[in-house]
Amino acid sequence: MDWFNHLLLDATSNLKPYSSQLAMAMVATLLVIYGNAINRTLRALVKPYSFVIRVSAFILLCTLGYGALTVWGASQLKQLISTLPNLYFTPVMVASFVFLGVLAERFHKN
Repeated sequence: MDWFNHLLLDATSNLKPYSSQLAMAMVATLLVIYGNAINRTLRALVKPYSFVIRVSAFILLCTLGYGALTVWGASQLKQLISTLPNLYFTPVMVASFVFLGVLAERFHKN
């Protein structure tokens, strides 16, 4: 079992320097999965308003909303994953991306 712990620690030492990129990838994946639903919801909310207001709402959502959520969410997620013990870092990262893949597959099936 010692070899397995050593393998996990080696993998963690290779992955941990990329925590920021891993966090950004997770947040971006979530936005890709749920972005269409968010856009549909906003479209339904602004439907009764004029063209200028509808376009402005989508510009604000795409630039400020998604941009801010990506930067803030990735920062928060990086802080969270940096607290993981080295032995659990790699399994949690792999499980997180598998979970996101399953989530994407199931969400887009509907």
